[in-house]
Amino acid sequence: MPPVSYVSLNLMDKGLLIEVYGYETDVKETWFLIKRLLAPLKEASKKSGLRRISVDLISKSIHGTFPLRALIEVLRRMNYLVEYSVEENTIVTNASFEVVVSIASRIASLNSEASKVASNTSTRYYLAAASIITGLSMDKVIEVSLTIGFLTQDQSGKYVLTRDWRTALDLFLKAVKK
Repeated sequence: MPPVSYVSLNLMDKGLLIEVYGYETDVKETWFLIKRLLAPLKEASKKSGLRRISVDLISKSIHGTFPLRALIEVLRRMNYLVEYSVEENTIVTNASFEVVVSIASRIASLNSEASKVASNTSTRYYLAAASIITGLSMDKVIEVSLTIGFLTQDQSGKYVLTRDWRTALDLFLKAVKK
């Protein structure tokens, strides 16, 4: 931040009131920095329509990392529009920021839990996504998946998918709806 003589922050009913005192060029530079820092948050908190949400902002909000591909697939199967922009490292979606952060947090947690029972990444993504979308526990997802032949166990006793995780997820969701 540029050297300013005084900064005041007041939380109001309709937002945040920021007062900055100092030389005109320092104040302008400070406002430029504040606007640049708040732009992703403002975009993410729009009430309706499509919004751009930075992947970095999601990671900071959940205080960790998450598999982006799994988040995108879960949002799509929950009937949200979602696209990923590689250049900007953002997702464009009609899901609210709160929904995206909540799902990303659940994916991160379930992905970590699944690493204890799954032998590879695709199996972890499948187990986490199926559990979130259906609301079933991971143990129940494993049980049903074994029954319908989507999972097998390897020599170490960990589970392995018998097909692509996205295809298996779609077929699992159809099987569970019946």
